[in-house]
Amino acid sequence: MDLNLLSTFSAVYRHRSITLAAEELNLTQPAVSAALKRLEGVVGKTLFVRSGRGIAPTGAAVALSDKIEMPLAVLETIEKRQEITRVYCSESLMHLVCDLPGLSFVEAPLSEKQLLADIDSQKVHLAIDFATSTSQAHVVEDIIEEPAVCVCRKDHPDIGDSLSYEDYYRAQHIALKIRRNNANMMDYLSQKPSPPRIIKAETGSVSSMLALAATTNLLGASTLSLAKHLAPMLNLKIFPIPLEIRNVQHRMIYHRRFVNDEDHKATREILKSVIQNNQYQ
Repeated sequence: MDLNLLSTFSAVYRHRSITLAAEELNLTQPAVSAALKRLEGVVGKTLFVRSGRGIAPTGAAVALSDKIEMPLAVLETIEKRQEITRVYCSESLMHLVCDLPGLSFVEAPLSEKQLLADIDSQKVHLAIDFATSTSQAHVVEDIIEEPAVCVCRKDHPDIGDSLSYEDYYRAQHIALKIRRNNANMMDYLSQKPSPPRIIKAETGSVSSMLALAATTNLLGASTLSLAKHLAPMLNLKIFPIPLEIRNVQHRMIYHRRFVNDEDHKATREILKSVIQNNQYQ
């Protein structure tokens, strides 16, 4: 059997979409449709049926996917062995690892769903983030945890040497667009419901938030390690957040196909060692 037919089937099965599969494989939609028809001829069964505006796998497709997932993953791993390892990394830790050789780093997506989908499709080989996954296809390892902190410019007119609960809620804030577990970051970390803050601005990156906090009277938030790294350059003050919130847990997430891959395993160990030994430098 032509392995390209199985790769095409696998992409359509993951995306439940001929259009998205074609984009991933860099093929035309007619070429993907033709490959599926050829595969259906080989197995003698219908693999997908129309469902609303999309398609849904048949029982035969589910059975085929179960049979070929691991063999295809092994073949793809062998093909990619010589590639540069691509890593999604939260910007809170990017400054610790981006100089490592043989690795290419990209800031993790705002959407947790997109991050996990990109791991599945091997757009990236692993992710370092505070996201998590309950999928059996993913391995999730805790790396480090650290507190979230509040920052403001050193000459802030209303904030002195400490930040009280009242100060926190009187001030205007910068919010972060990143969502994890379908919640914004403060709700994600909060241990109990809190009053709404006054949100004056919203950014897609913590670095942008810190730069904005350094040049306005708005309060920002960050992990402690990134705040300590940038505060001297941006003339920021760092305070504990006066709320009951959990620490930020940084995790490594990768597909189970790489569990026993020696190159991938070595990369994981190097990344964990660098992060754990240099967290607040």
